[in-house]
Amino acid sequence: MKKAILTLALAAMMILALAACGGTQPVVVSPGSPPAAGQPAETGAQPTAAYDEEEYEEEYVPEGPVYVTITDFNDNVVQVRQNPTTVAIYDQGILDMLYSVGFERTGIERLIVPSPDTMPDVLSWFRDDGGEVTIVNGGTLFYVDWDVLDLMVPELVILGARSFGMNAAGDRLAAEDVDQFRADTEARYSETSFIRLTINARNSDLLNDMRNNAYALAQIFPAIGDDLMEEIASIEREMAAIAEATSNSGLSTVFVMMTTPTTFSVFLENSRFDMMYEEFGFIPLEMDLELWTDQHGFDAQSEFLLEQNPDVIFLLDRTEPATGLGAATENFMNDPIIARTSAAVNGHIYSGLPMAEWYTVVGGIQSAWRMIEDVNRFVSSIS
Repeated sequence: MKKAILTLALAAMMILALAACGGTQPVVVSPGSPPAAGQPAETGAQPTAAYDEEEYEEEYVPEGPVYVTITDFNDNVVQVRQNPTTVAIYDQGILDMLYSVGFERTGIERLIVPSPDTMPDVLSWFRDDGGEVTIVNGGTLFYVDWDVLDLMVPELVILGARSFGMNAAGDRLAAEDVDQFRADTEARYSETSFIRLTINARNSDLLNDMRNNAYALAQIFPAIGDDLMEEIASIEREMAAIAEATSNSGLSTVFVMMTTPTTFSVFLENSRFDMMYEEFGFIPLEMDLELWTDQHGFDAQSEFLLEQNPDVIFLLDRTEPATGLGAATENFMNDPIIARTSAAVNGHIYSGLPMAEWYTVVGGIQSAWRMIEDVNRFVSSIS
């Protein structure tokens, strides 16, 4: 009888031991809200399971995947696996952020990106090198390629502002088709987390969007978290210093983008270049004209600029993306009507803005520092 009781006791102990060593459950970390402006994010230690010192000799640490709660650009709350190794990123500003603080430190081993062969020079690492990271073409900024996702099965897909805007044939999709494309994609990959981290292209809120994106990335990739938040804090301080100088100058400013060698668009407040007025503190034109909020601005003629007569003009030339100094810039600078504006007379037309940093990679760390460099040309001229 004692032998039978002893046998049952041993069996019970073995069951308990197996249960203690069995499968673990994912740990969910809810990091809360982004830190206040200029404050680094806390990327502290992950929680561990409680234990009884009398029963266990060593602390028991869960071995399962850790998940963090991310609120994305569209205010969707998503559970994302921390330190994913297979990731798709469809926003160039996010690629810039990760590269700027050391992409290798993210732990990503396989990376899906849109059109790596056409990456701008500021992102040439993803085009020409990639280090030990396997980089795969996953479509375009507008098209998310199912065939690639089927093959790679990423743990995380970071979407950009343009994602799902086109089909495989390159045709633009209507708004309802975009929504359906995204819904179909997310349903197809039920084990993949989808989040959108990008910059508002219609009414720029650059620093706030950058801060939120960096905070989300810091939770997903804690090894680079502190460096990301420190970069954002540095950028914010530099922009604030510029804003003090520009707002005190009393000079009105307008942002112009050349779309062809002979046509241009004007961007006022509440546009994709609103950072000129919000973050950089330039004084907008005072004019009785409805403020256009379309991301592409509104077409104008030289006479319009002469009538409004801005003191400062920033000129982005899309016809020469790399240098921003193409035929369109030459035509604009040689226009006799433009030559009569206060900006031209006083030497306050600033061209040579690279297309990537000011348009396609907006929201990245390198791009923000290039913007600061370009705007400081004006600050230096009035110092």
